[in-house]
Amino acid sequence: MMMRKPKQKTKITLVVWYDAVAENGWTSQADAKKNCKLDRCVSVGHLVDKNKERILLACTKSDDEYNAMINIPNAWIETIKEYNL
Repeated sequence: MMMRKPKQKTKITLVVWYDAVAENGWTSQADAKKNCKLDRCVSVGHLVDKNKERILLACTKSDDEYNAMINIPNAWIETIKEYNL
């Protein structure tokens, strides 16, 4: 019989942030000003690290290992909220 570890509380972080967008092809200045917008993104995951420059968020956590991480510069972040599960 496999022994299960005691259930630990899980903290999930939701980050709303804006990403840079690249455009290709020719366009007028007026159309570029009107149509070239930053993309609003929402990421949810495990907060691996946070410092004055950026946050590091992982999609998956197993004990002390993380997978599928994203570095998001703090200047790009609109909001950060933490939730206990």
